[in-house]
Amino acid sequence: MLSKNRVIKSSLLLIFTALIFTGCGGSSSAAAPAAKPTPKVLPAWISAPLPSDNDQFMYGMSVESDRESAIKAALSDMIAKLGTTIESTYESNEEVRGVFVNSNIKNQIKSGVSKVKINNYRVIKSHKVSYREFAVMIETDKQKLVKGMKENLEAQKKIISQKYADLKGRDALTRYNTKKELSGSATKLLSEILIIAELDKTFNKKENLDFITKKQKEFLAESKSLKFFVSGNEKSAKFADSIKNYLAQSGFNVTNSKKKAVHVKVNTTDRVSGKIAVLTLNVSVFDKAQRIGGKSVIVKERFNGSMASAYKNASIHLEQDIKSQGINEVIGINLKLD
Repeated sequence: MLSKNRVIKSSLLLIFTALIFTGCGGSSSAAAPAAKPTPKVLPAWISAPLPSDNDQFMYGMSVESDRESAIKAALSDMIAKLGTTIESTYESNEEVRGVFVNSNIKNQIKSGVSKVKINNYRVIKSHKVSYREFAVMIETDKQKLVKGMKENLEAQKKIISQKYADLKGRDALTRYNTKKELSGSATKLLSEILIIAELDKTFNKKENLDFITKKQKEFLAESKSLKFFVSGNEKSAKFADSIKNYLAQSGFNVTNSKKKAVHVKVNTTDRVSGKIAVLTLNVSVFDKAQRIGGKSVIVKERFNGSMASAYKNASIHLEQDIKSQGINEVIGINLKLD
């Protein structure tokens, strides 16, 4: 009969042997293949056509590096679509093109559309495509957008109309300058009017286009009525001619009668200091009896014994100064030039 210690030793040996064979068997088996990652399936809306704009909503979509950039790009996409539609409408609309035929109108429309701010949008779909790509789809309430644009349009028209009304009793140059500025401001409303008309078919486009046309005609009438009469004492003839020539070349009406004209009056004095002829031009600008501008201009020329030669050179230099510095700066007149 085996002793207790030998039985224990035999049992341990059998267990150890079994473990060895089990371990060897495990190590000889082929490793199981790693499971392949399941490919990501993108939401169908990313590759599907964008929903069509309708009476209530406009849509935009973009894929960018992050959510914020994607939203900005989607808004730009929405505005770009709107701009394309507006330009197409302008091209085919005789009512608009018949009045606004300036070659810069299309660029003005593009600029106006690009400045449209869409604040009432909401993100209706978003998806992180990858660690460096984010897709969003946005929707904006067209009615709210139109409402805001209409309110802004009416506010701008009111400001323009009030400034026109405030011109009553003002001098000729102030009327001319202000109406020129406001005519330009009114013309800039064209793109906004066309955008609203495209988004809201009930909008009275003709009435608003007529507002622009009226302001343009009012400025045209003012520019036709603006006349300049330039006079001077005997010594000022050449200087007066330089001023007349510049005004005429700038497209202004220079008349030989001071009736209903802005009167530019030049009075010249002179003196000789050593070898320098000092000529002082005192320019005064009047509308009726009201002085509305003027300036004292001192011109120094080398004196070679002939005052006539000094005056000739001074008139040439004055003309050069007017061209380089502008007539407003040189003779103290306030006149908006193109």
